Amino acid sequence: MRTLLVSGLLSLSALVPATSASADVGPVYLAAGLRGANEVGIKGDGDGRSTVVLKIDGDQVTFAIRWNKVDSPTAGHIHLGAKGKNGDVKLDLIKQALPAGALGVTGTTSADPQLLKDLLADPGAFYANLHTAGFPKGAVRGQFHKLNRAVDLNGVLHGSNQATISSQADGRQEVQANDGKKRGDADGKATWWLRPNGASIAYTATWSGVAAPTNGHIHKGVQGKNGDVVADLFFEAKGLQANLTGIAGETPVARKIVKRIAANPGNYYSNLHTVDFNGGAVRGQQSGTPFAHPRALTADVLKGAQIYQCVNGAFTQFGVAAKLRRGIDHSFVTPAAGPPQWIAPDGSAVRGKLVTKTPNGDGNIPELVLDAVQAGKPSGLVSFATQILRLNTEGGVAPTGSCKAGAKVQVPYRADYLYLG
Repeated sequence: MRTLLVSGLLSLSALVPATSASADVGPVYLAAGLRGANEVGIKGDGDGRSTVVLKIDGDQVTFAIRWNKVDSPTAGHIHLGAKGKNGDVKLDLIKQALPAGALGVTGTTSADPQLLKDLLADPGAFYANLHTAGFPKGAVRGQFHKLNRAVDLNGVLHGSNQATISSQADGRQEVQANDGKKRGDADGKATWWLRPNGASIAYTATWSGVAAPTNGHIHKGVQGKNGDVVADLFFEAKGLQANLTGIAGETPVARKIVKRIAANPGNYYSNLHTVDFNGGAVRGQQSGTPFAHPRALTADVLKGAQIYQCVNGAFTQFGVAAKLRRGIDHSFVTPAAGPPQWIAPDGSAVRGKLVTKTPNGDGNIPELVLDAVQAGKPSGLVSFATQILRLNTEGGVAPTGSCKAGAKVQVPYRADYLYLG
């Protein structure tokens, strides 16, 4: 997934590194922005992109993976290998093929303590990649970067759009029937976020206390009544990978059904099925009451330039002018001084403070991790962001050689910006 980050060699006081918390205090978070062009020695998925965020706490690794323009992965790994180098798989994240239409998963796995020690000591020496049926040797890849703040992994799972329907599910809401099927997992709970949209429904489901789900459905039925399935959101006959805790995706649904659900969500319920509870493990009535949930956004540079001015015989950072996907404008608040800012069409805005800078090869501006400060409307496209990453940079480097005082140049660049919160 391409996401926009802060511009080039951000300068002056705005780019003084922020103090980061000690890795010894609480969980540590790492993130990678994956692109097909990053694959080494093979052709990756040219359109594909993904975001992978890890939460490392003791020997436990909790992961969130979201992808775009990539078929449902058949595998996802952490490899040892610096940028431009292939290396062995060190940790499996996705171990089995995922349902069609899936766009993200969360889960938890244990890992060798020495591996995690090495990963935390030098995140850039490791990379994540996803495999698909069409790209079995690797579809998208990206190196890891250490984050400065905690990230809500369910926001990474969900993506950027605000859901409009929610449900809180548990086993007690399942309604028994004389059909020979078992219903109601007493320990189970789940949360659904849904977004009806034209002829499809985008969904995010997270769960606990249930075995691996086999199905996620929307049924027509009021509280206390069973009803027919009207939208089959995902299906995996033997159950999803056992250590997964969430799945997101989008599925086609008849336009008239989508319209009815959006108009009267309380007439419908969401549920999860498992092998043991084939009639329904957990169920929750839908609600259209407005609600907030965590999000994450990726946006690539559609057209952009790093701006330099000649000072004392050399070009130094003056600003940036970029248009990102989703209509986000990227510039400096004050030319030559910063800080960098991103303004969305809805009036939400964030400004960045540099945390880390990582070289990205000759001819490319560095990759960056920045802390984000809100500077616009309290709700909107980027209002949730607490960190911004600029990754997968191309071009944008200042010209070398002598120059005439005051002269300005604009150097084209591309990048992915990740907004995390």
